[in-house]
Amino acid sequence: MLASAWLMLSSLLYSLQLSSGSFPKPLTEEEERHYLTLSAQGDTAARNILVERNLRLVAHIMKNR
Repeated sequence: MLASAWLMLSSLLYSLQLSSGSFPKPLTEEEERHYLTLSAQGDTAARNILVERNLRLVAHIMKNR
């Protein structure tokens, strides 16, 4: 299970880097608060924005494992 999640995340990171040349800019503190509130209310689009905009952190964590 963990290996499949790792593989999926790795391919997402790789395709994102290829398509845009870099990661999306991180959210501001205000934007993050806004999307966290919406996500907590069940807004899937807000959750996806949080995931996509925090990929830089995910890549950093994966690199250092």
